Amino acid sequence: MTDVAAGRTSWLARARSRFVPPLEAGDEARLGREIADSNTRRLLLVAPVVLLGHVIHVAIYRVGAAERATLDPRLAAWRDAVTLLHEVTFLVGLAFLLAVLLTRRTAAERVLTPAVALVYLVHGAATAGVDQLSPTVTGVAPFIAYCLFFAVFFTLRPVVSVALYGVAGAVFFVALATMQPSASVRLALMPNGGSIVVVSLVLSWLFYAARRREFGQRAIIDRQRESMAALNLGLEKRVNDQVGEITKRAAEVEQLNAQLHAQVRERSIELALALAKLSRGRAADGSLQQGVVLGERFEVGHVIGRGGMGMVYDGVDRTTGASVAVKVIHATSTHHLAVLQRFLREARAGATVDHAAVVRVLHVDVDDDGLFYQVQELVAGAPLRGGDHRWTAGAVARFGAVLCEALAAAHDRGIVHRDVKPSNVMLTRTAPGLKLLDFGIAQLYEDTQASEDAEGASRTGAILGTPAFMSPEQLGGMRTVTPATDVYAVGVILFLLLTGKHPFERTHQGVVMSQLGGPAPEARSILPSIPPRLSELVARALEPSVATRPAARELGLALGLFADEGDVPALDALIRLGPQGGVHPVGLAPIADTDTQLSEGTTGR
Repeated sequence: MTDVAAGRTSWLARARSRFVPPLEAGDEARLGREIADSNTRRLLLVAPVVLLGHVIHVAIYRVGAAERATLDPRLAAWRDAVTLLHEVTFLVGLAFLLAVLLTRRTAAERVLTPAVALVYLVHGAATAGVDQLSPTVTGVAPFIAYCLFFAVFFTLRPVVSVALYGVAGAVFFVALATMQPSASVRLALMPNGGSIVVVSLVLSWLFYAARRREFGQRAIIDRQRESMAALNLGLEKRVNDQVGEITKRAAEVEQLNAQLHAQVRERSIELALALAKLSRGRAADGSLQQGVVLGERFEVGHVIGRGGMGMVYDGVDRTTGASVAVKVIHATSTHHLAVLQRFLREARAGATVDHAAVVRVLHVDVDDDGLFYQVQELVAGAPLRGGDHRWTAGAVARFGAVLCEALAAAHDRGIVHRDVKPSNVMLTRTAPGLKLLDFGIAQLYEDTQASEDAEGASRTGAILGTPAFMSPEQLGGMRTVTPATDVYAVGVILFLLLTGKHPFERTHQGVVMSQLGGPAPEARSILPSIPPRLSELVARALEPSVATRPAARELGLALGLFADEGDVPALDALIRLGPQGGVHPVGLAPIADTDTQLSEGTTGR
């Protein structure tokens, strides 16, 4: 018995949940408000039509004094009853309509709509009873119409619909029993009234269950949407916070970098005034012992290079713990003063140009012992030198794009490098893949003439730079150089990497005569497999006329586009360490350092 009762209870629960789907807490009240508002709007929509219908019925069925004398008394009584019924219902309906318009409150709406439904269901039942007084009309059509109308057009809760249709059904049966004298007719009509009440109840429940189910689904979707919106809002807030923090840090780093550059520039100006005093300093001994500390901050390590302006050591910044490169020279003669001017200019240029592919100058100063030194970031890599193999076209384009970006940054600051060559380009695995070194003869091109006169560089026959990579205007002794000079040197390097050959003869005199004598050959004339577009870009960079060469930024964008279209990775992703510490693109070794071969007097291959 317990199992049977439990099974019956379970079946009833399933049936109830099917016809009255459960809702979350708080949704019942929302559903009630929504149904009340919907019923009210529908009531306001049909009320004018229904009230007009009452007026028409009264006008049609009202019996005048003259007409009454000619009518059958039974027919006149029926018409009087119909007229009275419509007049009363019109007044009640109008009162309810005014109440709805004046209150527009949810509580009133919940009461007024069922009240209106009750009035018209009773009206339909009473009309069916009054029709029994007619000698010709004995049907119950008005009652059927009103029952179906309220079951379909309005949404009624099951409890409310049971109460309304129960009252309407009782009125129907009472009116039929009272006003229909024929027992056989009553017996025929009563089942019709009972069946329409049952059908209307079922329809009302089905529509209510559908409305409830649809509302429940919408409520679930709304909650999910709100949850997603809250989640998105939280994510957006976190992202905005992180972006704000990153932006703040970037601004701080930029400010510190600007301060560093300003300090280097200010210090270099102060040191320029001290160069005359330094000429009387002690003689240079050629090298420093490991462990020497310069400026009570930079600890000198091993010698890692020797250049035209002095020696380069690795070292450690005791303040930050960072590894650095330290350039050191001695000011002991007038000749050294000219070198110091170049050394100082390199520091000022390095502090001015802020680009990831340009080596950063961190500090410049004079030690108490008269050592003039410059501190730069220490680059992990190797110069552009090594084997004799050609690079692929894509690797050359990517390399050229990065080098041109670095030069464009210098040109934007009014600085021409004037000595772009393989040994001044350090390849590295760190983005962007190379570092441009040695701004020792770099110059603000607006002030080139005055600065070179101060150094004595403008004297007859004086050439600053490396001939193999110098432009015709440099080799011709022009005292004013422009950014186009650097672009020409880039063209020479790209030609060398693409073909494995220098565009001109390899001896010093041969280079000068060839470059002054005419344009460089096209790379495709040496190696036909080179893409025509890339060969044309190199040829444009090697134009003898300054006016026809592209700017560094323009050339870099074109090379970068060529590399992007070929899906060439970033330069730092192409670089790998080779034997004997060399660095080259994956699978290929770079061309040999032409500058070194020129100094040895070798001829072109």
